[in-house]
Parts: sequence; structure tokens; C-alpha cells
Amino acid sequence: MIRIVTLNEFPPEVVEHVARRLHAAYGMGAEIEGEADLPRSALDDSQESYDAPKLVANIDDDTQLFADDKIIYLTSEPLTAPAGPMGHGPVDGFAQYGGGKALATSHGLGQKGQPSIEAGLAKRAAHHIGHLWDLHHCFDVRCAMHPGWSPGFAQYPEVVLCLFCREKSERKIKLGQG
Repeated sequence: MIRIVTLNEFPPEVVEHVARRLHAAYGMGAEIEGEADLPRSALDDSQESYDAPKLVANIDDDTQLFADDKIIYLTSEPLTAPAGPMGHGPVDGFAQYGGGKALATSHGLGQKGQPSIEAGLAKRAAHHIGHLWDLHHCFDVRCAMHPGWSPGFAQYPEVVLCLFCREKSERKIKLGQG
């Protein structure tokens, strides 16, 4: 089961759209669990955005996860992540790779050159849920596992998985792994 928890207010139709797209992409149930509070401890030093890994680690909610459940937190806040070898990159979410929790933001969607909030948030959520099942970034620009910073993200806002990513996720789901 994929469980959806919002960290900000979203119109119900946006969250329902995300749930439907996740269900279609992964072929398993996607339930809207409710809301949780944004932990102030995850604000970065500049106080202008949230540290994505810290945010996922510090969310205090009462969502009960079972062994094969995954949870996706949805926010509208800007996100950051620790600098990598090439500095700070764009952050549209975060996933505990191979773990149980992920985060996606709608920040920046709906602007010129970006998909609508519904379509973009659904694709970002599907992308980060994929990392929970050990899916890597994909070269296919139509696939939800294609990097979110790529121009292909806006060019193909539909939530679809390429054949390789679909088969890999289905194996993980059937085995109850990840």
C-alpha cells in the first residue's frame, strides 16, 4: 500500500489525482492518510527552505506502516539537500532509497515551462516512490524515473514507467522487498 500524507494544504482534487496516478503507475493501492506538521527542526540555516532528508527523518505522524507499505509526504515548501560533489542541485523531493518514506514538493510547478501542479506533483511522487523500490534514474524521458531536473520532465508530464522500470518495480512489489 502507498500511503499519502500532506504536510501543507492541497486542494482535495490534487491529492486525489496523485493517488490515482500512483495506483496506475505501480498497480497497488494508494490511500490518502491525512496530514502531518512540518517539523521546524528541518528548516535549513537560511530559513528559506526545508532540508529534505532531515524533513523525512523528523516528521512526526501517526501513520502505521506495515512491512510492504510505502509513504509519500507531499509539501508545497521549497527543499534543499546537503551539497554533493558538484554543489547544490535542484531538489524536488527525497526518498530513503530502498526504504519506506519519501517526500515530493509542488514548489515551482505550474510556472512557465513546468507542468501543472496536479501532473507535476504526481510525477514527482511516482519518481520518489520508485526510489523506495530501488529504481534508479532512467534514460527514457517519458519514464517517471527520468530525473526531475531534466527538460523531459516538463515535456512528458504523464506518470508512466518504461518497461524496464515497471518490470523491476513489479518484481520488488511481488517479492514484498524494499
